[in-house]
Amino acid sequence: MRVGIAGGGLAGLTLAWLLEGRHDVVLLEARPRLGGNAESLSVRSGGHPHGVDLGVRETAPGSFPVWRHVAAEVGLTADDLVTSPATRALSRARDAQPAWVSPAGPGVEGRPVTPDGPVRRALARFQAEAARWQAEELGWDVTLGELVEAWPEPDRGHADLLYALPASVHGCTLQEARGLSARAVGAQFAGPEPREDETPEVTYLRGGTGALVHALAGDLRTATVRVGAPLRAVTADGEGFVLLDAVGGVHAVDAVVLALPADRAREALTPLAGAEELRTELAAVPYRTLTHALHHDPFGMPADRAAWSTTNTAVHDGWSETTTWYGPSFGADLFVSQLTHRAGRPRRELARATFRTALPTPAATRARHRLAAARGRPGLLLAGHCTTPIDTQEAAMASAVAVAERLAPGADRLRRLRHDVKGG
Repeated sequence: MRVGIAGGGLAGLTLAWLLEGRHDVVLLEARPRLGGNAESLSVRSGGHPHGVDLGVRETAPGSFPVWRHVAAEVGLTADDLVTSPATRALSRARDAQPAWVSPAGPGVEGRPVTPDGPVRRALARFQAEAARWQAEELGWDVTLGELVEAWPEPDRGHADLLYALPASVHGCTLQEARGLSARAVGAQFAGPEPREDETPEVTYLRGGTGALVHALAGDLRTATVRVGAPLRAVTADGEGFVLLDAVGGVHAVDAVVLALPADRAREALTPLAGAEELRTELAAVPYRTLTHALHHDPFGMPADRAAWSTTNTAVHDGWSETTTWYGPSFGADLFVSQLTHRAGRPRRELARATFRTALPTPAATRARHRLAAARGRPGLLLAGHCTTPIDTQEAAMASAVAVAERLAPGADRLRRLRHDVKGG
């Protein structure tokens, strides 16, 4: 069978890799590079090269079984992983000092950790409640605002700081964050507040997430991969399909998998009869655009260096935007800042990239669950973030596994993944 995959992000790449050897695969990617929101740059600082992510960054090998297996299969090892302290500071633009500074563990001198008080209690409750929403499988339709505003006044008195966390991730206003699915956004912030004697950690790839993209692409032996070839339309061809790309390519296939943003998938399906229901569901997933910049100067960081954290979120004019500091990992001051709505700009900017992120509203999460089932014309499937209510590397790759199970349940790579994830 010949399978056409539109979208060369982690979902599309993982699917092509899983299907290779069982089916003939053609992969179309609109950008001149593969990876989607996984974009890494190699930067020399302090005399050493560093892989810095402009887009998605963190992973969790211990709780990301699909990611862990695929990374190992394409040759990445424990030596390719870097563990970094995971600290956070939250600031309001009008205030001279951060409203909240998280603990950084033992051995960190002079860090102005926020003492016990209403701000710290509110944020600690948010983390604990988010963990409970996942454990109890809270309905996806319940909004963050509904739950937070039912808390006692002392805990919700700093709701702008609570909403700032998902607002910065999804590029929406604080007001819009109130209407997001609590379970969807809470998955990214769940967990107990670290104690002062603990060092919270995050893991990422030494060469950036791009190292996984390059390893996956390098392990594709027979797949046809075309970058700079955005899908323009999907048309019917008897029991199969024809993919028309924007640079003149015509690709006859037996099955189609759209691992694209929902609006672009919807546009490509316009001429295809039998895809009306899918197009309706795709229209329910809204997007926001985020601009990220890599820079040397401490733009977006707290004025007090002792409060600098790996993640520094600033609330301003109804928005919140984050600056990530790579110093604890690399021993050099490198920063990646969201610049979408900030008035200022870094003085020593090295690179800039733009990404799109889906808003996990209740309507969007309902649509995404239905899109994962891909009701509609046989042989037409979807993968990636238009089918997953939670946007993580693991969710994107797991969506590829779900599609591979339908298209090639006996594929060798899929069989090994099942064996590894299930522990034998």
